[in-house]
Amino acid sequence: MPATTLLEQANAELTLRLRQQALGAALANFSLQSDALLPVLDRACAVAAEGVGCRFAKVLEYLPEPDCFLMRAGIGWHPGVVGHARLPADGGSAAGHALRTGEPVLSNDLDGEQRFKTPELLRQHGITRAFNVLIQTPNGPYGVLEVDSARSGDFSADDTAFLQGLAGTLSHAIAKLSRLEELQRSQNFVEGLLSASPNCVKVVDAAGRLSRINLSGACLLGFQRPDELVGRIWTDLWPDDQRPLVETGLARARAGETARFDAVAPVNGVTRWWEVQITPLENSDDVLAISHDITDRVAATQAKDLLMLEVHHRVKNSLQLVQNLLSLQSRASDNEQAAEQLMESAARVRTIAAIHDRLYTTGSALTLDVAPYLDGLVADLGDGMASTLDGRDIVIEADDVAWPAGELPALGLVLTELVTNALKYGAGKIRVSFRQPPGGRAVLTVADDGLGLPADFNPAQSRGLGMRLINGLLRGDGAGLTIDRQATGTAFVAKLPATRRFAT
Repeated sequence: MPATTLLEQANAELTLRLRQQALGAALANFSLQSDALLPVLDRACAVAAEGVGCRFAKVLEYLPEPDCFLMRAGIGWHPGVVGHARLPADGGSAAGHALRTGEPVLSNDLDGEQRFKTPELLRQHGITRAFNVLIQTPNGPYGVLEVDSARSGDFSADDTAFLQGLAGTLSHAIAKLSRLEELQRSQNFVEGLLSASPNCVKVVDAAGRLSRINLSGACLLGFQRPDELVGRIWTDLWPDDQRPLVETGLARARAGETARFDAVAPVNGVTRWWEVQITPLENSDDVLAISHDITDRVAATQAKDLLMLEVHHRVKNSLQLVQNLLSLQSRASDNEQAAEQLMESAARVRTIAAIHDRLYTTGSALTLDVAPYLDGLVADLGDGMASTLDGRDIVIEADDVAWPAGELPALGLVLTELVTNALKYGAGKIRVSFRQPPGGRAVLTVADDGLGLPADFNPAQSRGLGMRLINGLLRGDGAGLTIDRQATGTAFVAKLPATRRFAT
């Protein structure tokens, strides 16, 4: 080949590659300025076709669910094809082959191709040559960029760098615009909450300042306009003793969690209770904080609690009256056995009265700590049976758990019966143990230093009133009263019903 011809070819090749570089740079610049994806895809098709000197080009978006390609953008195709045509995405097509392998696929003879088949759409347009490169994004493959030709000739392997450069530009554009779309959706969501919610809805930025707040929220906080609050540090709006709650909630939200808490903040000198939820905003360092005014609900709950405390107080007084009457009858009775039974009945009434007294004095309407309740009950038993104790000690160890108030009388009655039984028939020190692991079954043990029980004694078959009362209270799956035969002396073990798993 003449030197002149070789030089002309070299100059033509250099001119083509320089032109391709210019086209690629122009596409990159266009994508940076665009805020929509489709114009970038259309421009990429035009640039690709011009850069390799063919009429047809297209961007195929991969749709995983139907496992096919959608022609999202294109140039040179019949009307109605772009935006609607779907092509196979399996390895049987050139585009599918590029998707599956991740490598560029160049074919200058589709009719003689053995690796894959030519889709019918390409045949309808007379396509004889195709060149595909993968469009890979951080979230996975978007699809392929393909140039096609219906004329004879060859795509060059040197065109690979040009097309892959365009695919790289599309990858960055797709990722950027996807983030913008997600941010817009997030902002639209926030806008909807801000305008529609009757609660105090705020956006708190990374510095802890209020960047947005709705009109309802501003009014709830005692302001007339949202701009009076924008820019202020959110935690500064809370009292000093409430700020740790708010700061902890913000830290959890920035770590990707949703934080919830109740806190108090005055408005115009009036104490207000707030239920607060803080949620991270997707693809943003900001968090969304929603404060709901629950002052009326808290006031109603406090009123109900005061009413319940008054009920506890009155019930305790009534039970003490009954206890005193039984005690008077016991002391006035000439029948020793009847007097003893009346005194035992008085002790049982005192047990029930004790819980109502403690609920009233501790200010709790719904729950009570078990350990202090049992401590007080044992002390009451010691005072009430001082003559029977005759110098014997009653010691107690109890786990720190809380129970609903309605469950405690049964536990107190079981303890009272077992301690009374130990005083009447046992000897030495009386040891009371209450154990309940978190989420587990409660077990009450009462032991003394007596001689022990007969080998054939079965609490479930005892006809004594105390044992029958205990067995009635310990009904339920896995509950019951047993004897620890391995212990020195006498040891009763009461397993509470499984429904009383209230360890906290």
